[in-house]
Amino acid sequence: MPQSHPLERLERRAREIVDSLGGTWRRNRGMCRCPAHDDRTPSLSVSLGRSAILFHCFAGCSNGEVIAALGLRGVRARELFDGSGEPLSEAPRTETPDPNACRLWRGGDVLRGSPAEVYLLKRRLTQFSSDLRFHSRTPLGPRGSVRFLPAMLAAVRTDLGVIAVHRTFLDPLTGRLAGFERPKRALGSLQNGAVRLAAPRRGRLGLAEGIETALSAMQLFGVPCWATLGNERFGLVTIPESVRELHLFVDNDPGGDLAEERAREAYACDGRRTIATRPTNLNEDWNDVLMRMALAAS
Repeated sequence: MPQSHPLERLERRAREIVDSLGGTWRRNRGMCRCPAHDDRTPSLSVSLGRSAILFHCFAGCSNGEVIAALGLRGVRARELFDGSGEPLSEAPRTETPDPNACRLWRGGDVLRGSPAEVYLLKRRLTQFSSDLRFHSRTPLGPRGSVRFLPAMLAAVRTDLGVIAVHRTFLDPLTGRLAGFERPKRALGSLQNGAVRLAAPRRGRLGLAEGIETALSAMQLFGVPCWATLGNERFGLVTIPESVRELHLFVDNDPGGDLAEERAREAYACDGRRTIATRPTNLNEDWNDVLMRMALAAS
C-alpha cells in the first residue's frame, strides 16, 4: 500500500486536533478552543507550515504552552512535524507583519534606565540588544477588557523586518516578572521569525529557546544568538545560508532534546557544523547557569 505524502499526514493530524478541540477545519486551516487556557470562544488558529503544524493563540498563549497542553491530551510533539527536516511541497506562505505588533514596537522606548533593564540585570544579564525595548503601556487581553501594563518588548524579525513582538510583562516595583499567569506572550504570528539579538559573526550563530537564555549564552560563550521563542520552533526559524557554524544552546530537559533533534534535521547542509551545548545539571537553562555562577562569585 503506498505511503501517504507528509503534507497529507500533517493535514490529517491537524484536522483531528481541531476536531477534538471542538473546532472546524477548512482549506488547510482551522479555528478551535485553545487547550492551554479556559477558552470558551475559539481563539486557537491551526494551520500547515512548510514542515510542521503551526499554532497561534489569539488570547496570548505561547506555542510551547499550546503544545504542552496538547501533550496532556495525548498528542506527541513529533506528530506535529513531517519528520524529514525538509520543507513540504507547498507554495511558501507570505510573511505578513502584524500591524498592531509593529505599531507597539515603534512606540517602545530604549531599554536603558527602564524597568526592563532592571529585570535583565536581576537575571545577571549585562549584554543587551537594540531589538529589545520597553513600553510602559503594553496591551494585554481581548478588546473590551484590555489592560495596559509595563513590558519588555522584543522584535520578532524575518529578513523582511519586524513581523511580531514578544512581550515580557513586568512588575515595576520588584523588577521581576509580573505575577499573573503567562507573563510572557507573543503579539502577532511568529511565522519563521526569531528575536535576532545579534547578527551572525564570521559565519557563527547560536540559537536558544528564550530571550534570557539567548542573552546568557552570548554572555557566557561570546556567540551571537537568536531566540526561537519555543523549543518546538527550532527548525522552523529561518537562518542565513552563510552560517557555517551553528550553536544550539539548548536546555537540559526533554524540550531541549527535541529542539536539538529538530534543528539538526532542519539546518543540516554541506559545509555547516552544528554544535549542541547544554548545562550540566538536569532541568537547567543557560540563564540558570549564569545566575548560579554570579551567586557563587558574590
